[in-house]
Amino acid sequence: MQNPHVIFGVLIALGVVWTLGWAIIIARSGRSVPLQQLERSENRIRAGLLCGLAGIAIVLFILSLPRLPFAGSRRAELGPPQVTITATAVQWGWIISRDSLTVGVPIEFDVTSRDVNHDFAIYDPGGRLLTQVQAMPGYTNRLVYRFRAPGTYTVRCLEYCGLGHHMMTAQLIVARQE
Repeated sequence: MQNPHVIFGVLIALGVVWTLGWAIIIARSGRSVPLQQLERSENRIRAGLLCGLAGIAIVLFILSLPRLPFAGSRRAELGPPQVTITATAVQWGWIISRDSLTVGVPIEFDVTSRDVNHDFAIYDPGGRLLTQVQAMPGYTNRLVYRFRAPGTYTVRCLEYCGLGHHMMTAQLIVARQE
């Protein structure tokens, strides 16, 4: 989850830069300045604002990289998977090698498809999407995830795969370790 205070701070900083830029433009527009000099000045301000916003966007992008759901970054965050589960999509269902899981254990889902593209999406018991990965024929995507609470989780296909797409669900039962 992203920290809302950081997001608010970034938005405030962008607002301040934006407001200062316009204040400078307005302040300079009141003077009697030759048109060519005014255009050069405005172009410098625009270029400065563009470079500043581009710099902020690049920094935010770099800071967001550790949150990407790639298997390597997830392994670094969660530790090495202790369980590997194979999930194979078939029209219109899932073949999952194991459906009983343990809370707090890093699990690697090896996801593939036998026919067309599908999307392996895990929803919590309240219906909130937790994580997802594409299921493609001839390729195995690896998704590392750790369930934080016990319950019955639902696997759904998010890629329209034909008439029976709405029936393509499976259940994962997550319990505390005994």
